[in-house]
Amino acid sequence: MPGQPMPSQGAYPPPGYPAYPAAPGYPPYGYPPAQTTSTKAVVALILSILSWVVCPVIPAIIALVLAKQSNDEIAASGGRVGGEGLNTASKIVSWINIGLYAALAVFFGAIALIALVAGAASGR
Repeated sequence: MPGQPMPSQGAYPPPGYPAYPAAPGYPPYGYPPAQTTSTKAVVALILSILSWVVCPVIPAIIALVLAKQSNDEIAASGGRVGGEGLNTASKIVSWINIGLYAALAVFFGAIALIALVAGAASGR
């Protein structure tokens, strides 16, 4: 209108006008926030890989716990946090590590048992 001052540049909506809400099912104005990767998922993958080098089972178990916590965090974030692939990889690597070392423990336990029985039988 003539004679009225212009609203300040960049103010949207101008003062005195109602703001329009976002349509149902759509995000508010602007770009959606960038998805971040769960820190727990990254740490779980690092621990599952380190379990092959440093200590066989303990880091693998910790990695499984962190992967579970990360899955819960990702599910609760509503799409803002990612890292499902990292969780899957850390679970696979950890379970292979635990299974391998369990099989080795059974194998060497059986060897030790056979050696004990053979030693006891030959000592008579």
